[in-house]
Amino acid sequence: MPSLISGMAYVRLSAPDLGHMQAFGEDFGMLTVHRDASRLYMRGIGDTPYLHVTELGAPGVVSFAYELREPGRVTELAKLPDVSAVEQLDAPGGGARVRLRDPNGLWLELVTGREPVDPLPMRPLVRPPDGESRTEGPAGILRIAHTAYMTPNLPEAISWYQQTLGVIPTDELVLGQSGNVIGQFDRLDLGDTLVDHHVIFLLKGHGAGMHHVSYEVQGVDDIFFGYDYLVSRSHDHVRGIGRHALGSQIFDYWMSPYNQMHEHWKSQERMTANSKFNRIPIGEGLSYDSGEKPSRRFVEQHSPIVPLAE
Repeated sequence: MPSLISGMAYVRLSAPDLGHMQAFGEDFGMLTVHRDASRLYMRGIGDTPYLHVTELGAPGVVSFAYELREPGRVTELAKLPDVSAVEQLDAPGGGARVRLRDPNGLWLELVTGREPVDPLPMRPLVRPPDGESRTEGPAGILRIAHTAYMTPNLPEAISWYQQTLGVIPTDELVLGQSGNVIGQFDRLDLGDTLVDHHVIFLLKGHGAGMHHVSYEVQGVDDIFFGYDYLVSRSHDHVRGIGRHALGSQIFDYWMSPYNQMHEHWKSQERMTANSKFNRIPIGEGLSYDSGEKPSRRFVEQHSPIVPLAE
């Protein structure tokens, strides 16, 4: 049965200073759409009205938002137990949502009906008469790709996300020969339509919260000149540039001013519903990637869950 969702819509974070988050987001490669006293909305260069929201409040993660695959199902979903009534989105592009909580208390927003916006110009791939090879400035953000989510109740979380959103497993991480599952990558089931390696990575940990949120950039070059730009702006670099062995993803990780990890990402590998599921034995600390090994800070990172504003 195909997934309930077609992909991520946005992530909703919380921070005590919207100005600091705006400066980080713009240096990371997003553009400010709207900011008022309590919320900040940011977009990429694609046609999505926004893909990053920051609420004024304690540092943490508020919710993950997903686009419904069938827009008409929003009314049907609102009739189910533990699902909110249909709510109109008071945000750029409008639209509607229903809300529900996962086993750790994180809100999910299932959204539909947001009005697209005109895409912004992409970086030219052919050098113009007055151009040069160098690119300076922030990376070009195309879309929000996935989140990684730490949970102390991994088997329950895996079962809940698969049953609720209709995602299917791509790769499962097993610690050595012990058979101890420490993480699972889950992707969309859209039949023969090509999808990313994962739309959510569920990771075993001592606390519950967002490990990171990932944004696809225009090209691999963006990861490198985006790195240079973020360094020049004195932002907090966590890990990279490297390559994830699973999903063939080139990555670079940065921390917001309030301990919310953001990833620049580009991948060459795609999946269908028939792609093989693998169980991957790995060592301590997720040590199966190319490049520098992950630090303890990276492995144990999670932004705490904070309440969704009504």
